[in-house]
Amino acid sequence: MKKIRIRIGKDGKTVLSVEGVQGSACVDLTKAFEEAIGDVQERRLCKEYHEEASEQTSEQTSETI
Repeated sequence: MKKIRIRIGKDGKTVLSVEGVQGSACVDLTKAFEEAIGDVQERRLCKEYHEEASEQTSEQTSETI
């Protein structure tokens, strides 16, 4: 199951985390959020980003907007 977790801190810092997606599809899933919220200041890609797409569930990216 694909999931996007959104965490907004008291300081307004927003962190998006994607679960359940491998490969670069995780970046595609967050694109609309990035455009709506603002510029990405930092992107951390998990090891699954570099793997081929499959149905395995794991955390993919953590982004600070």
